[in-house]
Amino acid sequence: MFFKRLKPYFDVWALVKKRYQHPLRDMSVLFTILIFYTLLSVGLPYVLKEIVNIATNSSTQVSIENLLNWQNLYFLAIAYALGWLLMHIFNQIQNIVSAFFTTQIETGLVYKGLENYFKLSFTEQKKIETGVLNTDIWRGAHAFSQITYTVLFILIPIFLQIIFMVWVLSQSINLNFALYFMLFALITFLINIFITLKSNDIFTDLYDAHNGINQFFIEKVQSNYDIRVNGALDYEMEIFGKNVQKYGKEVIKNHRKLNFYMFIQILFVGIFLLVFMLFTVYLFGKNQVTTGDFVLISTYIVALTMPLLLVSQSIIRLKGDFIAVKKFSEYFQIDQAQTKHESIEQRIVFYQFKNAQFYLGKNCIFNFNFTIEQGKCYVAMGQTGIGKTSFINYLIGLEHISQGQLFYKNIDISQQFSETIFQEIAVVSQLPIIYSGTLRQNLIHNSRFTYTDLELEQWLGQFNLLNLLRKNNLTLDDDLQNVYKSFSGGEKQRISMIRVLLKQPKFLIMDEPTAALDEQTSMQLMALIRAKVETIFMISHAQYTKNFADEIIDFDQLILEQKQTND
Repeated sequence: MFFKRLKPYFDVWALVKKRYQHPLRDMSVLFTILIFYTLLSVGLPYVLKEIVNIATNSSTQVSIENLLNWQNLYFLAIAYALGWLLMHIFNQIQNIVSAFFTTQIETGLVYKGLENYFKLSFTEQKKIETGVLNTDIWRGAHAFSQITYTVLFILIPIFLQIIFMVWVLSQSINLNFALYFMLFALITFLINIFITLKSNDIFTDLYDAHNGINQFFIEKVQSNYDIRVNGALDYEMEIFGKNVQKYGKEVIKNHRKLNFYMFIQILFVGIFLLVFMLFTVYLFGKNQVTTGDFVLISTYIVALTMPLLLVSQSIIRLKGDFIAVKKFSEYFQIDQAQTKHESIEQRIVFYQFKNAQFYLGKNCIFNFNFTIEQGKCYVAMGQTGIGKTSFINYLIGLEHISQGQLFYKNIDISQQFSETIFQEIAVVSQLPIIYSGTLRQNLIHNSRFTYTDLELEQWLGQFNLLNLLRKNNLTLDDDLQNVYKSFSGGEKQRISMIRVLLKQPKFLIMDEPTAALDEQTSMQLMALIRAKVETIFMISHAQYTKNFADEIIDFDQLILEQKQTND
C-alpha cells in the first residue's frame, strides 16, 4: 500500500530524467554540501563548549604563543569564527545549487506536461479545461521538486544532524544521556508524522476549489466581448462575487484545519524543548555537567527546534504535494494519439475515401467514396453545425473514421495518422492565431524554408499588411506581445494565410479562411492563394468561393441522400 502511494512520484521521476540530463549528479553535489553544513552546525557548539570550559579555568592560555594548541583561547576563537564563516558559505552555495536543482526539475516537468498534452488524442484534449490543466501542471511540477527537496535535503539531513549530535554528546557527557536525547527527538519527530498521516485530507478540496475559481476567471476573460456587448457586466460580476465568496470560505475552512495540525506539532516540539532544558538544568545543579556542557546541550536543543518545526510543516505540506503530483501523473495515463511515420509516394490522388463510415456532427455517413485529386480546388458547403469541420479533422488525423478506409496517397490513415503528411499539407484554421514572439517568427512559424526580409515584406504587401507595420511602428523583429491584441480579425486571418503559404504546401486545407474579410478582399486573396497552391480543400459559406471551385461538396445534400437511403 505504501509503495503504491509512491508510484506517482516514481512515474514523475522517470519523466524528470528524460528532460533533466544529470539529476543524480546534482543531487550528489547538493547532498555533499549539506553534509558539510550539518557537520559544521554540530561542530560549532562543541567548539563553543570548549571555549566556555577553558574560559572558566584559571590556567587558561590567552597568549599568542603555542597558537595551535587546542587549549589556547585564541585558537578556539579563530576556529569558531572560521567554522561559522564556512558554515554560512556552504549555506549560500546550497541555496544556489538547490535553486538550480529545483528549477531544472520544475521547468523540465512543465515542458513534459505540455508535450504530453499535445500528444493526447483530440477527443481527450477536448475534455480538459485550459485553466485546470495550467494549474495542475505547474502545481504538480512545483510539488514534485518540493517533495524531492524536503525528503533528501531537509528530513535526511535532520536525521544526520541528530546522529552527529548524539555522537558529540556521548563523547562529551555520557552515552546514556546521548541516547535519551536521540530517543526523545525521534519520538517527537515520529509523533509529528503520525499526526500528519492521521489528519483528514484537506488539500484535495483546496486544489479543486482553486481550479474551479481559476477556470471561471479564465472563462469570463475569454468571454469579455460577449459580456460587454450584451450589457452583462453586473450580472457576471454578481455571479463571480458569489463564487469568490464560496472559494474564500473553502480556503479559510481548510487552512483552519491545516493550522490546527501544525499547532499540535508545534506543541510537541515545545514539550521536547522544555523537558530537555529542565533536565539539563537539573544535571547542571547536580554538577554532572560542566558550564560548557550546559551551553552545548542548550545550543543543540535550540538548534533542533527550528528544524523540527520545519519538518512538521514540511510533512503536512508533503501530503498536499503528493496529491498534486498524483494529479500531474494522471495526465500521462490518458490515451495518446497514435501516429506513424511512413514514407509518402507521389501520386495524383491526395485523399481517397473507400466505403468509409464516419460522423458529420450527429449524422452518420455510410459507404462514402470520394477522392481529392492533385491540381483541383474543392469547396465544401453546408449549414452551420452540420459537421464540416469534423470532415477536416478526418483529413488531418484529429478524428478517425469508424469503418472503411481513408488514404493519403499511399498511406492508410483510417485509424492512425502519419506525421510525414504534415511535410506536404498545411491548414488555415477557422480561428486565426497570433503566436507570442516577433512578426517574423509568426510568419515563418514551423516553415522548413528561409526567407529574406525583402521576401517577407513582399508577402505582407501582397496581403495588404504593410500598413500594419506603419500603423504600429513595427519591424519584422519587434515583439508582438503588446500590439497583437489590437489587430483586427481580418489582419490576423491574413497573417495566418501567409504563415501557411510560406510552408510551400502541396495541399492546402482552409476552414472559413475569409470569414473576417470583405468580399472584394477575399476574392483577391483567394485568387492569389489559388495561384500559389495547386490543390486546395476549403470550407466556406461564401457563395463567391464557388467561382474558384473545380468541385463543390454539398454536405446538406450528402446528409439528405444518406437519410433517404436509410429510409
